[in-house]
Amino acid sequence: MSVRRLFWPVYIGLLLAVTWMGSEAVSSFFVPSWPARDIRPVAVSSTPAVVYNDWALRDRPRTFEWPPGVRFRSVLVGDSFLEGLFIRAPLSAFVEHDLTEAGHADMETINFGVSATGPSQYYYRLKDVALALKPDVVVITVYAGNDFVSTPFGNWLIPSIAELPLPSLLGAVAPRTTWLAVNRLDLSEFGRGNRNIENEYELLNQWLDLPAAERLDRYVGHLHKHYFPRLPTNVIREILARDGDRFWTAFAKREEGREFVMGWLLHNVIDWETGTWQMPRDVEEADRLNGTSMVDETLSWLVAAERLAKQHGTKLVVCLIPVGSVDPAYVEFWRSWPKYSSYSLSADARHRRLAVALRQTGIPFIDLREDLNGVPGTYRLTDGHWTERGTELVANRVSKELLKLRGTLAPR
Repeated sequence: MSVRRLFWPVYIGLLLAVTWMGSEAVSSFFVPSWPARDIRPVAVSSTPAVVYNDWALRDRPRTFEWPPGVRFRSVLVGDSFLEGLFIRAPLSAFVEHDLTEAGHADMETINFGVSATGPSQYYYRLKDVALALKPDVVVITVYAGNDFVSTPFGNWLIPSIAELPLPSLLGAVAPRTTWLAVNRLDLSEFGRGNRNIENEYELLNQWLDLPAAERLDRYVGHLHKHYFPRLPTNVIREILARDGDRFWTAFAKREEGREFVMGWLLHNVIDWETGTWQMPRDVEEADRLNGTSMVDETLSWLVAAERLAKQHGTKLVVCLIPVGSVDPAYVEFWRSWPKYSSYSLSADARHRRLAVALRQTGIPFIDLREDLNGVPGTYRLTDGHWTERGTELVANRVSKELLKLRGTLAPR
């Protein structure tokens, strides 16, 4: 009788073990090796313009062991602002160049910038991979536009599955299977934030070459079909044709800094301009409506990251990235779409409140508003990322801060 009672538990246990091993074995043929799978939750491939290393980072090849001659190592952790897809090199390369030009070729700056990720991913990317590099300094960037979160550190229920490096029940026992499932099911922030419309990017940018009237028809039809089927087409048309069709001038072909039409951008413009929720009209109203929204929750992840870094003997610095409204050219471009522009007012209110909160915690931080505010041509007009000029200004500030920090640390 006892043998019969044991049969089913043993059988089920063996079946689960075989399934687990088989799943991990099969997934290994399709999934990047560690640490790439814990750094980037979606697949990437190099192009002539954008080259990724074997860690799936836009950077030159790196090693966990310190290279000969390196006496100071820093890691930049963040999102698309660090990945720098629209400029010739990522921020880390600009920083290393500035340091070398200043006579400090023994200082290494490693890029951990991954698009469509936020503070929770930053924390676990730091915990699971970046600290294994034994850096002197980690710089975590926080973009005011989309890095504020509503769930604080320590109050996050571990889900059954989540994009790596976020913890999950499945990820704890089957990381390869988890990575593959997240990709196939579009469960990452990148997958959830981009609609799976066949050839959308190619079509949206091909239509730029059409005559103005036909071009507008194509975009209106696309948005009505795929994004706003209940919205009258004349409403969509009016929004995109404001101010003498000026919206489309941002996408003029040029050798450097060309901007591209993206589905999420068109969706957001139409969504906000037709929105009925309360939106701030000026800085004071933005402070009243959004000044405290998600600031404490976001701060909790930064405090946890600083505590974690300190446990490993690493200095952590937060770098606050303002939205494009600090660039006069950006503000001028969007003046005909006031509701969409109101989002920048809200984001900037949170930015300023987070700076105050960080100062109260004592966590060292860099506020890039000081370097970018009032300087035209630092932000791309449509997607709101840094231009090459903006990246150069930021790299100059970051390299100076790293040099200051090096002076406070014991030499290696």
